This record gives sequence, C-alpha cells and structure tokens, in this order.
Amino acid sequence: MPAPATTLLWFRRDLRTDDQPALQLAARAGRPLVGAYVWPPEEELTAGRRYFIWQSLQDLAARLAAYGVPLYVLDGEAVRELVQLATHCRAATLVCMADADLPPALPSALAAQGCALHTVADGLLQQPHQFALPPYLDEAAFAGFQVAWQAACAEQYAHWQAPGWPPPGLAEQQERLPENLRHAPPLLDVSAARLTVHGGETAAWRQLDAFMPKLARYAVLRDLPAQQGGSQLSPHFHFGTLSLRRAWAAVADEPGADVWRKELARREFFVHFFRQHPDVLPERLPENRWPLAEHNEQALTAWQQGETGYPLVDAAMRLLRDSGWLPHSLRRLCALFFCRVLLCDWQAGADWFARQLLDFEPAVNRGNWLLAAGLAGRPAEDKPFNPVVWSQKLDPGGQFIRRHLPQLAHLDSRDIHAPWRAAAEVNTHGYPAPIADFRISQARWRERQAS
Repeated sequence: MPAPATTLLWFRRDLRTDDQPALQLAARAGRPLVGAYVWPPEEELTAGRRYFIWQSLQDLAARLAAYGVPLYVLDGEAVRELVQLATHCRAATLVCMADADLPPALPSALAAQGCALHTVADGLLQQPHQFALPPYLDEAAFAGFQVAWQAACAEQYAHWQAPGWPPPGLAEQQERLPENLRHAPPLLDVSAARLTVHGGETAAWRQLDAFMPKLARYAVLRDLPAQQGGSQLSPHFHFGTLSLRRAWAAVADEPGADVWRKELARREFFVHFFRQHPDVLPERLPENRWPLAEHNEQALTAWQQGETGYPLVDAAMRLLRDSGWLPHSLRRLCALFFCRVLLCDWQAGADWFARQLLDFEPAVNRGNWLLAAGLAGRPAEDKPFNPVVWSQKLDPGGQFIRRHLPQLAHLDSRDIHAPWRAAAEVNTHGYPAPIADFRISQARWRERQAS
C-alpha cells in the first residue's frame, strides 16, 4: 500500500504559527503536513540575519513539533531543493506565501512531479494595486495613500479575530504521516551574532508586550534613541515572526495607536509604490532635477565606519555596523547626512544599508533614500539640514552618543554634539575632526537644487 500523499508547507517570510495564512490553508487540505524552509542565498545573509533566522527556525520547529509537524531546513537553490523534498514526501500540494520574489520556475517544476502550487497573500495589511498611486514619493502622495489605506484597514479589521491554532483534527491528520518523514534532520548551529532584536515568534510576542506600555508616549519617544521608545518590531514583520494583523488588533484604540499605525502605512506605501511603478528610476521621476553626486571613497568609508566627526551620526553608524539595527529616526539622520553633508551618491548609501540592516526591505530602503536625496519627484520647499541641531533634538542629553562613543563620554551635553567647537579645551581621545563642514555642504546642496 503506497504511503499517503502529504501537503508541503514552504515557510518563507512567515516564520510563525499564529495567524499564519499558508499554514491554515495547508492544514485545511486534510493531508499530513510537512514543513520546509530554504536558506536565502549566501549573498543575502549577514551574520545578524543568519542568526535571527536561526533563532526563528528553532522556535518554529519546536512549535510545529508539538503537533507532529516536521520542519525540513534546506540549503541550496530553492526550486531544486523544494522539488526534491516534494518528491520525497509525495506532496500533492505545496503551499506558500505569495510575493514578488516567488521563483518563476517553481510552478512548472512542481507540476512535472505531480505537485500543485497554492499561494496565499501575507506580509501586508493591504495588498498592492488596490490604491492608485501617482508616480511620486513625497508627503502629499503618502498622505493620500494613508487616508485610503487607514479606511480600508479600519473596515477590514474592525472585528478581526485570528484563526485558531491548531485547527481541529490536526493531531489525527499528522498520525498518518509516514514514519520516515516524521523526524527532520536537526537544525545545524550557526555562529552567534550581536542582535538588538532577537528572532523567533516567542521573542516577537515579548517585544510586542514590552512596547504596549510605551505606546501612549510613542509620538515623543520614537525619535529619542536613548529612550528606546520605538517598537523594534520591524525585523519581526520582515521575517514574519509576528503577524501584522495581530499587531494591528493589539494596539486597537489605545492612545498613540494612530501615530504608530502611520509608520505601518508608510512601510506599505513604499511597497505599493514600487509594485505599481517598478520601472520608475530617480532620473525618470516627473520634474526631477538632480545633478550627479560625487563619489568620495574616503567620505564613504568614514561614514560606514562611524568616523565622520559628527558624534550622533558616528554613534548610529557604529550601532548599525555592529548589530544590524538602527532606530528609524537615526536612519533618516544618517541618510540625510550622507546626501546633504557628504554630498555622496544616495545609491552608495542605500547599498550599505541594504548590506547591514537586519530588517532590510528593498522598497522601504529605496524609498527612504530617495526622499533623503531630494528625489521625491515634485519640487518642494527644502528645509536646511543642520546635523548639530538634529543631534541636540534626537539625543538632547547625549546618552546615546556616550553609549556608543565612550571616548566622548566625559563631555557635557553642550559639547558632546559638536566636540570640535571645544577641541582646544577638552580631550576627545583621538575622536576625528569633522570630515566636512556642513555649512559649506548646505550651500553646495542648495546650488545643486537650484541648477
């Protein structure tokens, strides 16, 4: 008697069991489940991303094992590995999250082995193409999107409840799984990395619980990195260890919820924009006037390593380099500084963020950098950028700077934002002088914008 057919569930950026549409769909098929995960290509993995994923897989495997579902972790070319596993476990169907990165060769390769592919939407609160967007990235375009997005979410999730897990009958279903498939090979260890945000569904729930008491003051605390007032949930949204719907429902009508939801809207705005306008490049954005930026290898290296002579920028860049994490207010500061003080090509900065960020999302990263470079698409009033004023605003007491630049820890809150002004009076222990004069850079920036 042949072994019963199975349903293969490919976990992608949905590494959880709670409110997991692909898992729910696979379980409803009525066949024994087999889980799979394929490591991303080596070039997409930083040490931090690898360790975060590894932590998430450890958590996920334990949660699935409690209900008799094995998780096979594969390493190699995704289509080949999945087809081989589908053949090995006699999968009638492979179920996975749908997104723009789904390998185009997968459906036909599975079909050749008698396996159908079923996909399900996840990873966004509203799916792309339901709101018509102009080819602009500026605040006016975002404001229009936010109104429509917020109304759609409010209607769709007004009475939302997560589907139950495990679904009825799953235990009996898994008893039919052949013995040779019940125990996946153990997950191989990876090198530990320094993480500010830890991986896994359990860690995501802890992070959400820790954020809830801060929500009422989020509008103020989010821009103060020393206070750690942000949610730090973006890595969990990126890797799918926490459901966006669950987070939306958790904040409900709490004070501060609308301010935080605006950040979710901005994330989805960039994704929707580049899905609708995939071929829009900066030079093709309407009414753009952008002369070529400079390529300055010395400035690029100093910025990457946190050696620019501007303390808050350097503290932020060292945190990014060492942990893969950066509060969003500091991401904006560092991008503006790169484009408007160092006058470097925005793409070089965006590429560095892409290689460093734990929660790197192409659309979000690209959109934020285009805004920093003044490439939103429509002329707008350009406010002067003063990195010292930004430093005083974001880290008024200098706590964040002291935490990451110990050689400046002895400076008072007046000198720590611009130590070069007191260089003759205080010892900065070798901390570098500013690599560029921001006043001169601002004048050159304005000349560029007017040319």
